[in-house]
Amino acid sequence: MLFETQRQAPLLFTFYVLLLIAFGAACSKPPPLTPETQFTQGKGLYEAYCASCHEIDPGIGPRLTKEVLATRLSATALFTYTRKNMPYEAGNTLQEDEYWAITAYLLVQHGFIENDVVLSSETADGLMLEE
Repeated sequence: MLFETQRQAPLLFTFYVLLLIAFGAACSKPPPLTPETQFTQGKGLYEAYCASCHEIDPGIGPRLTKEVLATRLSATALFTYTRKNMPYEAGNTLQEDEYWAITAYLLVQHGFIENDVVLSSETADGLMLEE
């Protein structure tokens, strides 16, 4: 008999199943991020974490108009400010890619950039927010 006891067979089977699951999870990659998916993610995150303060009158924060965003001078500065300070009194609580998605959403919405590149530290470098 392959197994010394009948109890070893189910344990060995369970071990192999868990091993296959772990191997499959380690080998799977998320799909690559596209400008469209970043924009969609940014819009959803903005609505969930930002709109309640920036889209109501009177809101806790200012409406995020093109003029207000331009006061940060660059895309990197806007990202850095947002990451350190937002959501209000809960800065740095989202993932880095989520802050980039929100920043991309705002910049596309207000015409600073086209929705044809995934915004990141590399692609935002040197991007000035000029009205």
